[in-house]
Amino acid sequence: MIELRQLIQAELKAVHTRVYYQVAPESATFPYLVYDIPTVYDDGEGLQTANVDVDGWDDEENTTALETLMANVNARLNKKTLVGSCFAITLYLESKLTLIDDDPRIRRRKYTYQGRKIGRS
Repeated sequence: MIELRQLIQAELKAVHTRVYYQVAPESATFPYLVYDIPTVYDDGEGLQTANVDVDGWDDEENTTALETLMANVNARLNKKTLVGSCFAITLYLESKLTLIDDDPRIRRRKYTYQGRKIGRS
């Protein structure tokens, strides 16, 4: 899991400098990305499915910058194969969501990828 996180972090850092795992610090400057790997399913035969969520956050009323950021994330991750020391995982875009935050100034987008992972973790 650690190596998978490192690979995803590196891909997202190539798109944007402010990338956080699971939770951004309160001092984070907008816009930024937060990613998580909420579920990993192992079929027992060496194939795993991992869900990868990437949330884009911004505080601008105009969502053009956020939409552009998320399009760049998708261009970087969708159908991309990441190779680790003992595994390979290919990510496929599964959904795009517009999320409403409790703070009306915040704009959010969430892209979920399904990763098909072969090899050991």
